[in-house]
Amino acid sequence: MTDMRLSLSAKTLGLLAAATLTLAACSSEAEPSSSESMAPTTSESPSHDAMAGDDAMSEDASADDAMGDVPAVLSFTSTTLAEGTAFDGASLAGKDTVLWFWAPWCPVCQGEAPDVAEAAAELPDGVELIGVPGQSDEDAMRAFTAEYGVEGFEHIVDADGTLWQNFDVFSQPAFAFINDDGTVETVAGAMGKQGILDAANELAAS
Repeated sequence: MTDMRLSLSAKTLGLLAAATLTLAACSSEAEPSSSESMAPTTSESPSHDAMAGDDAMSEDASADDAMGDVPAVLSFTSTTLAEGTAFDGASLAGKDTVLWFWAPWCPVCQGEAPDVAEAAAELPDGVELIGVPGQSDEDAMRAFTAEYGVEGFEHIVDADGTLWQNFDVFSQPAFAFINDDGTVETVAGAMGKQGILDAANELAAS
């Protein structure tokens, strides 16, 4: 009896082992391996690098659009002193420009005028100087340009001082240096010929 029981136990164990192997085999065929379940899906969705590239292109396009905009400080209209023709401040966008703010009754402006005229004639290529007379009438402005020799460059009329305020000019003389990238730096007081040229050369180089 003992031998028969041992034989049955052995047979039972053998059948269980065979069943276990069969189940294991089915399981391995029905479920993908870990390496198969992690198969790449980049062909169906954009990669991180592609998305980053798209973002960079979008930022570059935005920067280009911003460069094309006219700075708020240049959104003005006026008239030229000599001819009385229309002048649009937006025409200065993208250009290196020096604005000289003066008044005909200002003794400091009168004393500095010859230096400004000489500096205007020696500006680096690509830089323009424009006078912005204000706080007076046009007849007095024209008399000033004739008497002090500053007729050789353009002047735009600012009789009520609106442009002065736009450029944060509260006393005369003063200068505003407009960079071609749209940035503006305003300097109060007289600068003299060399000071104007040094600032203009720096403007052209930036």
